[in-house]
This record gives sequence, C-alpha cells and structure tokens, in this order.
Amino acid sequence: MRFIILTLSALWIWMSVTDAQASESALVDTGYVNAQLVSDHSEVAPGQTFHIALRQLMDKGWHTYWYNPGDSGEPVQIKGWDKSDALTTGEIIWPLPRAIPTGSDDFILINYGFDDSAVFPVPVTVSPDAALGDVLSIEGDFYYLVCEDICVPEGTKLSLNVIVGEPKLDEQWSGLIEQSRAKSPKLGTIDAGIIKRDKRAILRFKNLPTGEYDQAHFFPWEQGIIEPSVPQVLTITNQGLQIETDTGFGWKKDPPETAGGVLRYLGKDGPVGVDVIVKTDSIPDIGAVASAPATVGPDNDTANIGLLSMIFAAFLGGVVLNIMPCVFPIVSLKALSIAKMAHGDLRQVRRDAWMYTIGIIASFLLMTALILMLKAGGSSVGWAFHFQDPRVVGVLAILLFAIGLNLLGVFEVAGGFQNTGQSLTQKGGLVGSFFTGVLAVIVATPCMAPFMAGAAGYAITQSPSSAAIIFLTLGIGFALPYLLIAYIPALSRKLPKPGDWMVKFKEFLAFPMFGAVIWLIWVLVQQSGAEGLWMLLTAMLVLGFAIWLLHQNWQWAKALGVIALLAMAAITIALHPRQISTEGEKWSAERVAELRAQGNPVFVDFTAAWCVPCKVNEGRVLNTTEIKELFSETGTRFLIADWTNRDPVIADELAKFGRAGVPLYLLYPPGNNDVMPEILPQILTKSMIREKIQAVRSN
Repeated sequence: MRFIILTLSALWIWMSVTDAQASESALVDTGYVNAQLVSDHSEVAPGQTFHIALRQLMDKGWHTYWYNPGDSGEPVQIKGWDKSDALTTGEIIWPLPRAIPTGSDDFILINYGFDDSAVFPVPVTVSPDAALGDVLSIEGDFYYLVCEDICVPEGTKLSLNVIVGEPKLDEQWSGLIEQSRAKSPKLGTIDAGIIKRDKRAILRFKNLPTGEYDQAHFFPWEQGIIEPSVPQVLTITNQGLQIETDTGFGWKKDPPETAGGVLRYLGKDGPVGVDVIVKTDSIPDIGAVASAPATVGPDNDTANIGLLSMIFAAFLGGVVLNIMPCVFPIVSLKALSIAKMAHGDLRQVRRDAWMYTIGIIASFLLMTALILMLKAGGSSVGWAFHFQDPRVVGVLAILLFAIGLNLLGVFEVAGGFQNTGQSLTQKGGLVGSFFTGVLAVIVATPCMAPFMAGAAGYAITQSPSSAAIIFLTLGIGFALPYLLIAYIPALSRKLPKPGDWMVKFKEFLAFPMFGAVIWLIWVLVQQSGAEGLWMLLTAMLVLGFAIWLLHQNWQWAKALGVIALLAMAAITIALHPRQISTEGEKWSAERVAELRAQGNPVFVDFTAAWCVPCKVNEGRVLNTTEIKELFSETGTRFLIADWTNRDPVIADELAKFGRAGVPLYLLYPPGNNDVMPEILPQILTKSMIREKIQAVRSN
C-alpha cells in the first residue's frame, strides 16, 4: 500500500512539473476561436533564438485578420508580453493571407485574413546570461477580431514555460511552426511598380518566380494603396504580370511615398506568397500581352452599394438630428445667430455657416478617430462613449448652466480671462460659430436619430477611410439647414428682421438650456448616485460664486474668482461612477438562452440614462400598463441591458448587431436553437410590439 501511495505521489509530482514546464498552453475557447500558445522547443540554450506561436482554430465560417485587414476588420494583435527578463521577443511572422469575401449579394467586402486555422510565429531570444536549469516563463496578451456575418472582438492571455539547457525540439509543435515560417512570404527579386491613371492603379511585376498567375492577387501592406473590394484585373504577358484596380484613399495628387505588399500565386505545392517592394514613380516593361485579362474579386457594379446606402443613411440621419431634443438648445443658439445676420452681409452669413459646419465635421471626425483608436487598443466602446463618464456629464451640465445664465443677462462675457470656456460659443465671429458646432456635436451624441444608428454602427467597423466618409456626410447633413439659409436668399429673406424680439428670444433660450441641465443632472444621478448629485450642485454653486467674484472691482476679487473656478474643476473631476441597480431583470446572453429554452419569447431593451430616444420609447411604450400586460399575457420576458456606465460586454453585444450605440431593441423567439433575433425599429409603437410578439409566438 505504501508503495502504491509513493508511486502515485511521484507520478503526481512529475505531472505537475511537466505541466509547469510544458511547451504549450491550454487550448482556450474564446468564443468563435480556440487559441493556444505553443513553442518549437521545450529546452533552449543561453543565447539561442527559438520560436513560439499563437495557434488559432476558427469555427466554421469565421475568420481573423492579416495586419492589413482589407475593407474592414482589425489585425491579430499582441497587446503585451509578461515574460522572464532573460527573454526578448520579436515581431509576428505573418502567414500568407487570402481574400475573404463577406457581406450580402448586393454588397461584398473583401477582407484579408485567415479562416479554418492559422499559426503566428514570434521569434524569442534567450539571454546569454541565462543559467542552466532555469525555467523561463512567457505570457502573451492576444487580441483579435473574428467575423462571419457579424464581428466579435475576442482575446485571451496564454502562457508557457521553457527550460534553459541543451536545445531540444518539441516533437509536437516544431514541425507546425517551421512549416508556417517556411510558407510565410519573404522578400524576393521581383521588379515591381505602380502608377495611377485617372482613378485606376496599374501594377506591373517582372522577374516572377515559376508558378501559375491566372488567379494571382496582390495584398498591399498598408491600407489606402488600392481598394480591396474592387476586382483586380489580371493581364499575363510573356515577361510578367499586370494588375489593374481602383486606387485607394492614399492616392491624392501625388502617389504614396512607399508601397509594397504580398503577391500571392499558385506554386507547385499550393498557394505561395512573396514580399514585393513596389516603386511608385514608374512601372517595368513586361512585354506584349500573352493572354486575355482575367478578373479576380467581386462584381464591380455591386461592390460599393452597401457603403453608398450607409452614406445616404448618414446624410438623412444628420438632417433629422437637427430636430432631436438633445441638440435643440444649441441649434436654437445658431438659429438666433443666423437670424441676426440674415439681412446683412451675405458673405459674412456664408462664412459663419461654413465655420459652424467645419466645427461639426471636425468634431464628428475627431470623435470617430478616438473610437477607432480605442477599439484598436482593445477597448469596447461605442458611439456617445464619453457620456458614460460622469465627469463629462458634469462638465456639460456646468457649461450649459453657465450659458443659460449668460443668456438671461446674469453676467456678460468681458475680455481677458473670462473670454474663454463658455464664452467660446457666445463669441461673435467665426470662432464662436466653430465652437457652437463643436458643442452641438457633443450634446447630440446621446440622440441616435433615425437612419443614424445603422450608419454609425457600420462606420466604426470599417476602414478609417469609409468611417471618415460616413461621418463627413453625417456632419454635412447636420449642418445642411444653415448652409441652405446662407446660400438661398429666398430662405434668409423669410427670417424676421433683427429687433427687440431677439433680446426676448435670447432670454427665452436660457430655459431650454436649464432643461438640458436638469436632464444631465438626472443622468449623473443614475451614474454617480446621491454623492454625485451634491458634488455637481456644489460645483454649480462655486461657479456662481466665481462669476460674481470675477465681476467685482475690489482687490483680490479676480484672483479669488480664479481659485473658485479651479475648485469647481476639482470637484467635477472627482465625480466617479457607481454600480447601477437596474429596474427590471438584467440582461445577459446566458439569461436569454435560459428563458428561450423555457419556452418564452424574450424582449431585450438596450438603453442608457443619457439616451433621449430610449427614454421617449420607455415612457410612451415600454413602461405603459398596456405593454406590461401584453408581456405578462404572452409570457414574454423583458430584459434590460443598461449602458449608462461603460460596460464592454454590452458594447460587444451591440457590435454583433451592427450598432455603435443605443437604443437597440431585440425580440427573440422561444426555443433551444441558435437564432438571430429580430431587430426592431428605433421608434417603437404599441401596435408594432403586439404584432411582433404574436408573430414569434405563432412561429
């Protein structure tokens, strides 16, 4: 018996040590990808370079991305390493990508990436000073976007150990990693160049390796060289290959300074890729044409329909945004400004309208760039993400409170120090118009106007160029009414002439400002509770005291006013979120599956306290007795996904359905099967919900 116990103990210790020193991590299911970190060596020598690799096994139909993802997507990324000091890591050795078409029949995107499986080797060098017998650990923090019809950001941390000793290949993984390294594209001797003819890019390749090029494809290293979704027209000559396609956003008047990429073709053992440096000022002579051109890629006539439809939706959304309640106080200020100038110098009116437009467009583009950068860094954010920070809500409440006081004439903006901050939107001239546009965008983001939700959700999952075009169009739509007044004299002549009415109207506009302040205070209470409420009210009190001090003439008054403003800022910065207690049943994907399996339809309300359309729908429809009774009678379970404060799980779920913000309403039928829910419109009606629930129950 003692022998058995000792044997089992020794076996257990051996297995523990073996596992601790394994040259592979556990296989981790991150959702639609199974990920693993593996090594080509189990033992390494001091000073040796070996390779570890991220191994991905994708679910059927799903794919991840190359470092240029193509039309949309994000590349596989290593966010960081946590490793022994004796190890130094290099860059990813990228596998050969392929062109992956996605989308519907009427709109196809071409992504560059990997499906089924992929291996991403990384060189690791051991310090010459590493001691024999040391166990060296390395952990990678990996992030990747995995897509099918929807895209899901996934990631995980994976770790493994290697022993310092006599070099020893890992029998299981060394062959796989070596194969991946051997097949990864390497710089060859191809002579290549690219030029622009009208909007077309002409690439030519000479000194080609032996292979078949009738299905060749060029993958640029950087976005903007060519348009991925436009077909590549191939012409094979007796001396080389020509590829013709559309130029990308990187071509303006002059060609890009550098270009390069991977030319994929068919070798004797399958697809092969070679790295190519492409000259941008000339193309090589490849002789006479030897075969008819072939086209590789989706149909050119339908390739951009989806983008065009989203551009149109963004334009309509921008126009409708002018009548949304979020922006009424600010656009009213602009309307008053235009009315003052409408019967004056037409050139000044147009300059003013354009500066307002530039302020709007610059703000939309800056906010989009911030979202794309945060998402590229692994953050799960969406449209109006800044409203999830109570400090931003507090600053806006204070700013609108100060503007309201100014409109009532409680204080006038003088020169010097006071001529900053809130005064920017009240200043006359072009600067004031620009910052009025900026403020209009900031307060507009909680209002997802009709047509805008889909366009915004689509934009932040696309390439930077597509996102910029969509939000540029959104900004133009938002500013359009003021541009029309500036450029159509018949419209400006219908505006009332300046007079005493403007003074009264200016004072009246203070009350919509105060109404917006009340709404922002309510939002802040949802985010930060009673503590946040008294902090914000204290900050407003201090602001009023500062304004009074700054208008006094006695010694030290202005210095004390500045100190009061600093105190107000310190109080506002100290605001922080709290845990939100949702009225109603809290949403989770697991709870949806559980309720559906019990035979219940499930209605999910993605909402936020700062979302004005959400609150309108809740007040008019969702929280009414009629709809509550309907849910009860039909067994429909009502779940709430509250996005008032930042929640990456909810952000990821919104992204699955092509949304960048709230509201979003989903209706799931009962059942155990995997099924896409029906996405309901942003504007709800009681009759619509009744019809939709009856339909899912009858099916």
